[in-house]
This record gives sequence, C-alpha cells and structure tokens, in this order.
Amino acid sequence: MKNKFILSIGLLLITLSFNINADDHKNDTNSFPGLVSTEVFELGNGMDMHVERRKTCNQGTVAKHFHPAAGTLVYVLDGKSQSKSSGKWKTYSNGDYWFERSDWVHGGETDAPDLGDVCSDILVIRVSESGKEHTVFIK
Repeated sequence: MKNKFILSIGLLLITLSFNINADDHKNDTNSFPGLVSTEVFELGNGMDMHVERRKTCNQGTVAKHFHPAAGTLVYVLDGKSQSKSSGKWKTYSNGDYWFERSDWVHGGETDAPDLGDVCSDILVIRVSESGKEHTVFIK
C-alpha cells in the first residue's frame, strides 16, 4: 500500500513538473496564496481529483474554509508547513504529509504558531464530486 502511495505521488509530481499555470487564480480572494499550478483529473463515477502546488513564505494561516467530499492530502515538497488536523498544531517538513478529513472547518486560527521566515512548497491532493466546489470559504 505504501509503495502504491509513493508511486502515485511520484506520478503526480511528474505531471506537475509541467507547471500548469494558475494565473486565473491570482486575484481571486477565494483561493489560496501562492498557487503555482492546478489541475483536475476525472476519476469516474462522478468524482474528480484536484492537484495543486503552492509556494509561500511567511504564510501563517489561510482563510477559514472546509473541503466537502473525500478529504485532502497535503504533502510537503520543501520547507515547512503546519496543520491542526490532528487536533493540535504540528509542524511538517520535507517529505511529511497530513490528511484533512472532509468538512473539517479550518483556517484563520488565532492560535497558529509563528513559523518565522519559513517558506513552503506543498502539493495538495483532494477528491470532490464532479461539478461541485472542492473548497468552500467561510466569511
């Protein structure tokens, strides 16, 4: 199972090496900072897989949101990032990953640890129902 996961991540990284441009998201307030590339893959049975690559520095937290459907896997390609997906804040670095369950409201936390001048390069993989938003931002 672990080898299949590593192979899947490898194939996604190869796909992302073509650096699909995401300029259309730069001025969208309902998106995440540092979006480098994004692509949607049809999985069949009414489901899509969204793959995003983001690079940020001094990020802190993102806008409050949740992801409907099947959840999100975040993989740290380089640098450091953090998540409270386990119930408490944890810092992740190169090669680490975490899972965010579906419908978990997160972002905008006031108790996020300050990571200083840290940069991160992350790969985000999420599955959602075709034709539906994969991320819902909360005002």
